[in-house]
Parts: sequence; structure tokens; C-alpha cells
Amino acid sequence: MASDQNSTLGASGTPTSASGTIQLIVLALFFLSGACGLVYEVVWMRMLTLVFGATAFATSTILASFFAGLALGGFSFGRLIDRGARPLFVYALLEAGIGAFAFLMPLLFSGLDDLYVLISQRFGVSFYQLSLFRFSLSFAVLLIPATLMGGTLPVIVKFFADRQEKLGFRIGQLYAMNTFGAVVGTLSAGFFLILWLGVREAAYLAGALNLLIAGAVFILDLRARRSGEGMKRAEPRPGVPVSAVSSRVARMALWAIGLSGFCALALEVLWTRALVFFLDNSTHAFTTILTAFLLGIALGSALIARFIDTRKRLLYWLGAVEVLIGIFAILAIPILSNSTPVIQTMARMNPADPMLPWKWMGMRFATTLAVMLLPTLLIGMTFPIVGKIYARTIDTVGTALGRVYAVNTLGGVFGSAVAGFALVPLLGVQASVIAVSALNTCIGIALILFDPATARRARIVTVTGSGGVFLVLGAFFLREGALDLTSYTERIDSAEVLSYEEGIGATVKVFRDHYGDKLLSINGFPVAGTPLGLHDAQKPLAHLPLLLSPVPSPKVNLIGFGAGGASWGVLQYDVERVDCVELVPAVPNAAEWFPEINHGVLSEPRFNLIMGDGRNYALVAEEKYDVISIDATSPKMAGNGALYSLEFYRLLKERLTEHGLAVQWIPFHLLSEAEVRMTTRTFIEVFPHTTLWLTALRQHAILVGTQEELEIDFTALREKIEDIRVQRDLESLKVTDVIDFLGWFVMGGAALQEYAGNAPLNTDNHPYLEFTPAMAYFVADQYRVENLRDMRDSRESVLPLLTNLGATQEEGAAVAERVQKRFESTQHSLLGDMMLSLGRRDEAIVEYNLALVIDPDDKNWMNPIWRDVAIRR
Repeated sequence: MASDQNSTLGASGTPTSASGTIQLIVLALFFLSGACGLVYEVVWMRMLTLVFGATAFATSTILASFFAGLALGGFSFGRLIDRGARPLFVYALLEAGIGAFAFLMPLLFSGLDDLYVLISQRFGVSFYQLSLFRFSLSFAVLLIPATLMGGTLPVIVKFFADRQEKLGFRIGQLYAMNTFGAVVGTLSAGFFLILWLGVREAAYLAGALNLLIAGAVFILDLRARRSGEGMKRAEPRPGVPVSAVSSRVARMALWAIGLSGFCALALEVLWTRALVFFLDNSTHAFTTILTAFLLGIALGSALIARFIDTRKRLLYWLGAVEVLIGIFAILAIPILSNSTPVIQTMARMNPADPMLPWKWMGMRFATTLAVMLLPTLLIGMTFPIVGKIYARTIDTVGTALGRVYAVNTLGGVFGSAVAGFALVPLLGVQASVIAVSALNTCIGIALILFDPATARRARIVTVTGSGGVFLVLGAFFLREGALDLTSYTERIDSAEVLSYEEGIGATVKVFRDHYGDKLLSINGFPVAGTPLGLHDAQKPLAHLPLLLSPVPSPKVNLIGFGAGGASWGVLQYDVERVDCVELVPAVPNAAEWFPEINHGVLSEPRFNLIMGDGRNYALVAEEKYDVISIDATSPKMAGNGALYSLEFYRLLKERLTEHGLAVQWIPFHLLSEAEVRMTTRTFIEVFPHTTLWLTALRQHAILVGTQEELEIDFTALREKIEDIRVQRDLESLKVTDVIDFLGWFVMGGAALQEYAGNAPLNTDNHPYLEFTPAMAYFVADQYRVENLRDMRDSRESVLPLLTNLGATQEEGAAVAERVQKRFESTQHSLLGDMMLSLGRRDEAIVEYNLALVIDPDDKNWMNPIWRDVAIRR
């Protein structure tokens, strides 16, 4: 490093080297900068999806805006830094600007929210106009900070680019260091910072780090200037060639890095679509995938940096790397279709192990690396190689690296969009992987063929051999047929796939299990179907609010279509209109497989299907509803937490009429006792007059929020339930009269407030539900027992809420006695359910018999779900 102590002057007379100590410090700071950058990407993406929605088009728009800013920053600041600016001083300004924007962004997002709502409500815009509008707004708010981020790499490379023969090492070293920082930032944001600090606070922490980085770099720059280190000036002189390659070869390399970026991000999208089946569709799963992707790139860049400067045939090496990316991407296909190792590993895990969340995380990470490590390691090599080829002189290294970075980034934007919106819907995941791999291979073959530094015979042999290997692998996997991506949940139960659509945004499957039931799954998570346990979630979300609503012909808003069971249930009442918002376009396409559930509801004139994000619809819609029912999937799934937050409930309240009510589904088997209390307290914060109800088979709970204290007209309720259409739809749940329905009640008022206690609020800024580990697969029975126990202990009779019990006092007294008996008998049958869940069948039967002694009409003890469980066990 002795030579590093002396200054090397570029053509502008700008110092381009520093002492080894300063370089080490700047390297460490650049690592931290990479970590901050990914924290911003995670946080800002989350903030913007709350405004624009979580549809595939909206999220792609946001990502495109962000990466366009990065590309612009790389291009602009690369040119600027070659004009004589001090690299450390400019880098410090960039970091200071990024840090300042970290504190400004919440204010900008708030203004963006208001403007977006105003435009959406006041002007009739088409889908494509709205998409363009979203892009314009997101680009405007992200442009400056993203541009500043994009400028850091070419500027810092300019600072380190002191020797011609070490340029490749410097590019690889810096790219790797920044990407290793990105790995840390992704892990920190996804697993710790947002959960522990909050969304805004995570950004503020990153902003403070950026400002500290800026301050440290300012000090380093001042020290270097005061000591005179690197400040000797020289007359401008012609640039010294860094590479002997021609300008034609350099242009080829630039085109190649653009196409390589296209392929890299396309592969990331495709791998993500497949891996969520093994990792579950949670926020932590996406964090794991992104972390593994970045880790491979960082390792590849660090590896190639060690020997890139000693290679002579760089175009040949770049071509070989591209070919290998294609081959290894294809070789990973069998892993994507085999979840057996995941199932076997999960089966050996002990639910009582306190280290279970970490072991589960480690297993998911290992699975992801098995698919992605080798291809991403090779992808990480491409940027340093192209940077070495394209940077023709030290004096123009900033401009060159800026162009390489911009072209690579823009290629990635197009790659992710094409993969998500064209390749997957048209070809499916497996064929898309093969197509993208083929493009990688073709890029590599073209580069090898046109490398002037490689002998013709060597080029032909390499191209023939690599092309042959790829063709054999591609033909083999195409002959094997398309992948049937299967999650560990589906693998346990599925026997026959009836429908499989890899659509935009999600993969939707209809399959028949070994018991003959049909199920609908989204990205491997069953959400609806014919099993009675799923009826227990779908039907009450329709009937409970419609039975309680005092409005004669209510307007209803459903969030989530599923198999259409809730939509059909609502239409059994005299409703004015039903507006159903569904996020995944492929879900309504699967409705034809469930005629026994939805009865062709999509063709009903009173039913209106709206494709979009439920949260976004509540934000921009001007319509007010008498009933809003949230039929969302698990709050643990990525993006779903936004439908369980305080701010979302406030949006719902704005959408309700004076006598309107909102209902929220609470899955017992997916949420711990503490998380159910958290959800309850968050809901109560907006709807103080809330009541809590169990579903008919006690698999789930439902919160009902009303604008005023709930009063139930017993006579009117009985008339609704005695309607033949309603009776027919509730028959499978053993609800035949009004007493059966009233047995669903758990508590309200002060009792519910006490039950919720001081649980933390689940907010947009503190999305606890979404960012705590999803462990239901291991402890679902434990969750169910805990929740049933706590609700049974706090349960109250529904009798005080009832009015108009009968025409005479005697009739009213008889009704009150029946209601009270059902309350007492249900206490025993609830305990029976808990015992059966714990495998204590004999004790369960004792409790069911006690329930029958108190109320012979209590049908809860005949719960067929638990009866089946008893037989199977």
C-alpha cells in the first residue's frame, strides 16, 4: 500500500487517492451507507403502498420510480465528478442530502396522500391514467433522494480510483462493500428495526446514520486538505487508457450489463414467486429472499475483485459468466418444485423450543440460498467486469461507472416489470426461468463470439459446449412439464390440482384434498373452499353484520372475494348493492370451481366486483356503506397487516353511514392470545361500541364495530333468520333459529375493554402483527386453545343487548330463559372444544354432555370439525 500514500492526479488536476487509513474509514462508511439505502427502500416502499395500494401495478410503479432515480443519480453524478469536483466533499454532500430527506419524507408522503385522494375523487381517470398519475407522483417524491443515492457509487469509485492496474479491484471492492451493507440493512429493517422502533423511526435512524457519515466524510476531507495529502496539482494531461479494449467492445459490454440487469431482476421476481410457497407469504419471507439475493451479489463482486485486474480477455470472461448464470438458474428449477425437505425439517422441529423462530428463519434462508446462491454470485461478478471494461481512463471513471450503473439499473426495472406482468401470466414460472436463462446464455454466447482477444477455435468450442449444455437442460425441463408450485400446507392435504393460474401478483390454485374437499389457495396459503372449517370463516362474515344491521336495505362493501361464499351470503338479504374489492385478479377466475359456495354470484345484478386494493379503495372512495366486512387473509401475510391497522379502521369509519357497522375477522389459529388482544384494542380505539362474537364452529372470532351502542331487536332478528334463503345458507353451520345465532356472542362494552387491556396498538407505523414471526404452522392448536380459554373466561350473556323479546311478558321471559340456558351450555361446550384440541377426548365428551344436560337444543357439541379431529387422532 506504499504507493497509495502518494497522490495520483487525473486530467483535471483533482486528487484521486488518499492514505490507507482514510480509505479504510471511507470503506466502512460506504458499508453503512448501503445499509441505510435498503432501510429506505423497505420503509418508503411500505409508506407509498399505503397510499397507492398493494396491487402489482402500484408496487411496480413505485419501484420503477425509485430505480429510475438511482439510474439518474449514477449517470448525473458520474459526469459531475469527472469535471474536477472533490470526490469526498461531493460524497459528504450526497450523504447529508439523503439523511435530510429521511426526515422530510413523512411530510412529503402526507402531502402526496392528500393530493392523490383529491385527484382520484375529483377526476374520472382510467386505469392507465391512474397508473401514469401514480408514477408521476411517486417519481416526484422519490426523485431527489433516489438520485442522491444513485450518485454515491460513481463518486466514491472516483475517490478510490488511484491506479490503472487496480481499477477492477476498486470497483468490485466498493460494489461488494456497499451491497454487503445492503444485506445488513435488509435484515435489520425486515426483522428488527420496524418491529422494535417503528417504520418512521427506522427511517430516522438511517437518516441520522447518513448525517453522521456525511459529518465524518467532511472531517476526512478537511484533514486531507489541511495536511496537503493528495493536494498537489498538475497540469491537465491526456487520459491514460485503463483498458486496451476498443470502444466497440466497451459498447457491447454496456449493452450486456443492461440486458444482464434485465435478467437479474426478472429472475429475482420469478424466484420470489416460487419461493413464497416454501417460505410462506409473510413479510419475513420476502426479507429472506431479498437478503439472499443481495448476499450472492456481494459475494460475487468481492470474489471477482480479487483477480479481475489480472485477466486479459474480459469480454470472454463476462460472456462465460453470463452463460453460467443461465445454466445455474435452470439447474435450480428442481429445488423450486420439491418442498419435501422443508416439510421433513419442519416435522422435526419442537413447538416448545424457544429457539424455534430462529431455526425456522435459518431453514428458510438455507432453502433460499440453495436456489439463488450460485446464480446471484455470478450476477454479482458482472458489474465489476463491465466497469473494468467500460472505464477507459481514470479521468473518466466517474462518467463510465455512472453509465454502467444507470444502464444496469434501468435494465433491472424493465426486467422486473416484464417478468411480473408478461412472462409469468403468459408462460408460468418454469418456462419464464428457462426463457430468461436463455437470454442470459445468448448474451454470453454473443460476447464470447465477438471477443477479439480470444482465438477463434476457443470461441467456437466454448460457445458450442455451453450452448449444448443449455439446450439439453432446457429441453429436459420443458419436456417434464410446467412446475406445480406447492406449499408445505398444500402438500399435506392436496391430492388433485383442478386449476392453476400463475397470474399477475399471485399464483392461485384450486385443488381437491384427500377428504374430497376443494380448496382455493393464494401463493400456497388456503383461503377458502368447501371444508366446513372454511365455511366457518366465510359465512359469518356475511350473516353476522347483515343480521345485526338496523338498515332495511343496506349498501355493503366486502373486502376480499375468496371463493365467493361471503358475497353470496350477503345477497340472501334485501341489500341495495354489494361492492366487493379483490386484490388478486386470478381469484375471481377460480370462482367457477366453487358453484356450491358462490352460486354464480359474479353474474348477480346487485353484485359489483372491483379489482383493487381494499385499503386503497377505502382511502379514495366517496361512497358510504351501511356494512363493511373485511374478509382478508392472514394478517401475517405480506401487505395484509395494513388491513388490521388503526389508520385503516379510521378510514372504514369515514366510509360508514350513521347507522353503519364494520366487521373484522380474527383467525384463532394464526394469532397468539396477545395478538388477538392487540387487534381487539386497536379496533376498539376507533369503534368504542364494539362487540366480539365467535363463529358458529368457534374456529374464529369476529369484531363488530357500530357507531352507537348495539341494541338487538329480537323479533326483527328472528324474522331475518327465519327467511328461507338465510336458513338455507346457514344450515351447514347448524344455525336453525335465533338462539343458535345468539350463542355466538362473547362480550362487549366494559368486559371487552378489560379483555383488550393495555395491549399495544397495531398501527401503520408500528405494524406488530405483520412483523412478528408467523409461527401458526407449529403452534396453531396452542393459539386456538389460548384464545378460546381467554374468551370463555371473559364471556358474557347477550341478554342485556336484546330488546323486543316478545309480544307479552311471559313470552319475553321464556325467550330470556332460553338465551340464558344457551349461554351456560356454551360455556361447557367451549371447554369441550379446548379439551379436544389438546387431544383429551374423554374430557371433551364429558363437557359436551354437560352442555346437553343444560340445553338439549345446543348443537355446538355436534361440531363436525372436532368430531373429525377426534376420529383422526
